[in-house]
Amino acid sequence: MRLSLILSFALAPLLVAAQDAGKSTPAPASAAPEGQVDAKTQFEDAKKLLKETSPGVYDLNGIQITAATRELRIPCSILHQKLPIEYALCHEAGEKVHETILQTVVKPIQIQLALLLANYQPGTAGILEKLDPKEERPYNAKDTEPATPGANRIAIHCEWKEGDKVKKVPLSDFIQNIDTRKTPPDLDTWIFNGSIIDQTGFAAEITGSIISTYVDRVAIINSAAKGNHRDELWISMPANIPAEETKVTMIITPAAPAAAK
Repeated sequence: MRLSLILSFALAPLLVAAQDAGKSTPAPASAAPEGQVDAKTQFEDAKKLLKETSPGVYDLNGIQITAATRELRIPCSILHQKLPIEYALCHEAGEKVHETILQTVVKPIQIQLALLLANYQPGTAGILEKLDPKEERPYNAKDTEPATPGANRIAIHCEWKEGDKVKKVPLSDFIQNIDTRKTPPDLDTWIFNGSIIDQTGFAAEITGSIISTYVDRVAIINSAAKGNHRDELWISMPANIPAEETKVTMIITPAAPAAAK
């Protein structure tokens, strides 16, 4: 199936949601800054940037999408090597850049669109699957399932050059648990939950939140690690992170079949 046809299927529910949001209670004037556009317009503008660069390979403002393998390659850079974190990736102008390892110039809405084009399906199912029933949920909304079971589960790796060599590691290698001082052993899978659409538009476009280590429904992708509801639990793993300002390619692929069950 050509990406243009997938695009029409992928965007349909989002555009309906955006239209419905616009029909709901009007947002206060303070919630819609001058010049802000609605979510439908934001997605349509992002769609116009898509171009085919070779058979089955597409570019969306620097994101490379390979249709056959569903691989996304997103240009990023190291912003911080050593810090407490709540995010692994934010937009360079985002509100949370002081607590993220990586940043990107690519807009959040373009990343969500690229995920949809590669046939990933948003759903919050899996974010809180390791939460102790005795612990308080960080959000009250009922979890949503993707249309295809497991289609919201992804693997994320980071790739960069060191001299003549190319290094590639799981994104989880950049993260450690402050209690154990080890990388999380259960973060081979991340959850594409998709950001929310509200009266201000596509929410991640406002906050710049893309990949969260601490549960954030506005972020596009969330950690599935045990303890992800604790904002103080996660810090960077400096020994595994290249120097600040190093250009890094973030690679998103489907989660391994065993992890997607």
